[in-house]
Amino acid sequence: MSLTESGTIFQMLIRPATAQDISAICEIENQEIEHGFANFALEPVSVEGRTRQFLEAEGQHPWFVAQEGKEIFGFARASAWKSRGAYMWSAEIGVYVKPGHQGKGIGKLLYAELFPAMEAVGIRTILAGIALPNDASVRLHESFGMERVGTLPCVGFKHGEWRDVGYWAKHLGSGPPSSC
Repeated sequence: MSLTESGTIFQMLIRPATAQDISAICEIENQEIEHGFANFALEPVSVEGRTRQFLEAEGQHPWFVAQEGKEIFGFARASAWKSRGAYMWSAEIGVYVKPGHQGKGIGKLLYAELFPAMEAVGIRTILAGIALPNDASVRLHESFGMERVGTLPCVGFKHGEWRDVGYWAKHLGSGPPSSC
């Protein structure tokens, strides 16, 4: 994919993540944990923990990275919504882009690959939790046909502030997963 930045065209490769990408993924995610509200973790994530999560997700919950040259600029991932069996065809999604590169369409490119990959593995319902306010994230999710389904008020306290979390959902199909 070609993106433009101040008149310069550069090539952004969107590809499935590999275990070798986990360190870069953690760097991006830890930046958000430390300085932002999009991730409600209060402690940095470890490469070892994320590698375990990535390996457990393989084949069921896709992860993608945005890369230009050797640098990872963002990632998107699907994860289990809940652990009980009837939820196995629902997944929560998240997308993170390196500071300084947000608002350039990288999140859109990542989701453009993630959504069909989720459908291909049988996911039927996609859910996204967005710490509010976050107009850019709301626009991104709604641009993929996700609809707001509710808000949980004051469920996260981070950086000295209470945050509401809005939930967006999209159904990829009805009927049992075997009917794909």
